[in-house]
Amino acid sequence: MAESHIILVPRADYFDWVKATQKYVLAFGVNITPDPPKAGSMENATVAVVPNGYPDEDDIVKWLNKHFPQPRVDAIHVESPDELMEVMNDRVTNEQRYGSLTSGTMRNGDTVSFPISADRLYLFWPTDYSTIYQSFGANPEIYAKWGLPGHEGVDIRAPMNTNIYACADGEVYRIEKDPDVHAYGKHVRIRHPNGYRTVYGHLSEVKVSVGQKVKAKELIGKADSTGNSTGSHLHLVLKKDGATDNGATDFRGDIIDPTPFLVYPHQEAQVMEALNVSAEVLASRATFAWTRPCLVGLNARDDGTMQEVDYTVVKTAQLEAIKIFGNTPSTALNKLRKLIPNVFIMARITCEMSQTIETPQTWAARMYGDVERLYNQGIRYFEIHQSPNLQMYGLNHLWHSGGGFGRWWMDIVLHLKDPFPEARFGFPGVSPGGQVEGQRMDAKIFLEQADETIQTADW
Repeated sequence: MAESHIILVPRADYFDWVKATQKYVLAFGVNITPDPPKAGSMENATVAVVPNGYPDEDDIVKWLNKHFPQPRVDAIHVESPDELMEVMNDRVTNEQRYGSLTSGTMRNGDTVSFPISADRLYLFWPTDYSTIYQSFGANPEIYAKWGLPGHEGVDIRAPMNTNIYACADGEVYRIEKDPDVHAYGKHVRIRHPNGYRTVYGHLSEVKVSVGQKVKAKELIGKADSTGNSTGSHLHLVLKKDGATDNGATDFRGDIIDPTPFLVYPHQEAQVMEALNVSAEVLASRATFAWTRPCLVGLNARDDGTMQEVDYTVVKTAQLEAIKIFGNTPSTALNKLRKLIPNVFIMARITCEMSQTIETPQTWAARMYGDVERLYNQGIRYFEIHQSPNLQMYGLNHLWHSGGGFGRWWMDIVLHLKDPFPEARFGFPGVSPGGQVEGQRMDAKIFLEQADETIQTADW
């Protein structure tokens, strides 16, 4: 909220700078000031660093870090209001409230660094999913009946029984294992240095005990929807001792906005390195048979074949991955491996969907021969089906929702796992885009409905 994040701009031509930030201010609810001490009193300060913009302070970033070491300084190096407007509007478009935590780039391309302070609180991401469903302070009309000015935390995506991690080092001071005695259901409360406390609500399982010391990114529970909740997610609350009494928040119970303290997953390694924090938990996340998280590749042709021109592309580009189909011939596989011995190959297993009712058992039986042949040739990654949110691939015939397809998909995988124990079965990609009546179900809705199955898939 505005109370914990502010934008600092030069006093000269102040209203031109205000105009430059207007879209950003409206999008994120941030205050703006030309007063450096006021900016330094906040938890986060986004600073327009302008040549000669702060004559009394000279180097404004160094001045803030010297006199106000607590806030995080998000410096934007520009030379005019127009340049600042461009940066801020890009952030709004990309839903990026803050810039880099440790460094930034000036308009001339030079890199500058801003120190990460070990004295301030950093909340490392508490789930394996970087989506916020409901932000802090949202929907005041809903929460008014409980005497709250808005949503008193952030709701973060966390499908059922997925991991919940401690946001920061601390000590567990309260746990609740009864799902019915509190609005947060089963939950964990952790006390951190400098008077901060975090609460992790709506859990299915509590993995820690009162008095236990925990580290940032340590597993503390499993996600669910216990308590006053609809749909599995994590409800994260941040408190600061004395915040209500000293006017730092409009919320009772010392609740403050956790958003400015959150370290998103893509920033974690950067911050951990700067703070000299162990990153072992990051390395323990999902592992794959290839060394890099992203490989450059291509699909075989829709009929499963590879033509001579395709092999030329593969060889010239030195592609790293190929997706083949169930009917791709063995000769094509052998040729691909000869061209690039270490190429990663996965197979899509699918077929035309008839209008007759086809059970998962009969579908798996039809595909069994293709899976067996490819498995015997060393293929281990199989994508089961394709574009299941399209009517031409079974929607409104064999299933009517993402959840229905998920159950159908799981039944197929159960029939294939035993005979092919080393195989890894993937949930298929969907047709992107919104609802098209009679043809496609909205991709986002379909995936949300299938979320529980997606979590059980190997990839």
